[in-house]
Amino acid sequence: MQIAQVGGIRIELNPFFLLLMLLLGIAGYLPHGLILFSIVFVHELAHTIVAFAYGMPLASIELLPMGGVARSEGFHNPDPFAEAMIALAGPVTNGFLCLLAMSIAPYGVIPELWYNLFMKANCAIGLSNLIPALPLDGGRILRGYWASKIGYRRATERAAAVGRALAILMGCVAGLGLYYGHVSISLLGLAFFVFIGAGREQRMAGYVFMRYLTRKQQELDENGVLPTEQLVAHGDMSVGDIVGHFVPKRYHIILVLDDTGHVAGFTTEMEVVSSFFEQGIDTPLQAIIRYRYNIS
Repeated sequence: MQIAQVGGIRIELNPFFLLLMLLLGIAGYLPHGLILFSIVFVHELAHTIVAFAYGMPLASIELLPMGGVARSEGFHNPDPFAEAMIALAGPVTNGFLCLLAMSIAPYGVIPELWYNLFMKANCAIGLSNLIPALPLDGGRILRGYWASKIGYRRATERAAAVGRALAILMGCVAGLGLYYGHVSISLLGLAFFVFIGAGREQRMAGYVFMRYLTRKQQELDENGVLPTEQLVAHGDMSVGDIVGHFVPKRYHIILVLDDTGHVAGFTTEMEVVSSFFEQGIDTPLQAIIRYRYNIS
């Protein structure tokens, strides 16, 4: 449900968030909940500001029972460094809020109860988001690092797998803690959120990657110049497999080997991407070579 729009960014409340606020109000903890989710909102707002600075404006911020999420309605080229900086902006903002509170605490302007809650909430939100598991900020930083090494799709699948594994681990720890009375149920909720979110990121990876490939042809025009990345592959490798090795912000040259291991020719990123969409993902590289060199 949309409640406001600030600078073109929609502010939305998830129905379960409203239910949580109602339950907190009944229990007498509504001020605590409002402080907590104000911090979450500022955390997500930091993501949107940095994303805008990188030319990737986000369209909405939605507050959820287990935190918040900033979304974009469009598609933007997944620059690994930009994604890492956008993700890091949230936890850094929580750290800044802690330092700000500490700097004014000696003047007695913040009641001790609210000061302690504010500090604990910022530390919890900032540190938990640094866990290297999608869809948390730490997982996006990890994906940004891997994307520059192994490509966006494989990086997403790997980071999502790490996220699910950590979610299962957190769930086990939370279950044991609840059994012995030492861990809050919030850890179990975080584990559930991470597990579901990691699965969603993994399912969306193929779709996002397809849209990313459609923009690869514009990448050179937008940047003016790109460094090259050289790949070597056998001629029977399909274009669907080879594009999985493409990394952002690189222009790929592929040396194609024949059955004897000798170089039969080369092809370029643009030829591979065009073949991917026009001839199909199963088109072998050797078909591109035959066309390029007019080999029958």
